[in-house]
Amino acid sequence: MRFSKRAMLALIVLTLCGCGFHLRGQVELPERAKVVYLEGVDRGQPFSQQLTELLGFAGGRVTNDRNEAGSVLHVLRSLHERRQISLSRAGKANAFDLIYRIDYEAVTPKGEVLIPRQELEITRQYFVDLRFALGQGEQESQLRTEMEQEAAQALLLRLRYAVKDASLAKT
Repeated sequence: MRFSKRAMLALIVLTLCGCGFHLRGQVELPERAKVVYLEGVDRGQPFSQQLTELLGFAGGRVTNDRNEAGSVLHVLRSLHERRQISLSRAGKANAFDLIYRIDYEAVTPKGEVLIPRQELEITRQYFVDLRFALGQGEQESQLRTEMEQEAAQALLLRLRYAVKDASLAKT
């Protein structure tokens, strides 16, 4: 009985390893994308913290030395917007679009373009129940943090593929 449980567990582990399973958020980075120099974003901002954390999970890191980096991610603009999309019967806004826009480009430390200037836009909609207004600020703040996390994930994936494409073009 004990042997069959161990054999079954070993079979499950081997099956998961063989199918390419990996933990969510884990990304295998090419060498040039493992050390990134981040420009244009304060290290204390959630986007920067998220990108640093994601790089760490993937075995990479953000560096303070541009010459040490394999790639440079330059954030030209990072902007949150909020638009009203509907009104209540009383004429107060009760639904909003949250928009996070980030203009960026990626280059090598020598200035070779990996990703030309692009804009990434993440949007969310949320509704406000005016009877329970106390938690609305926290809800909006949480959504903004999640949007910055999604932007960091998207940028890291785009950088990964840009670096892969650049290395394939050279070979």
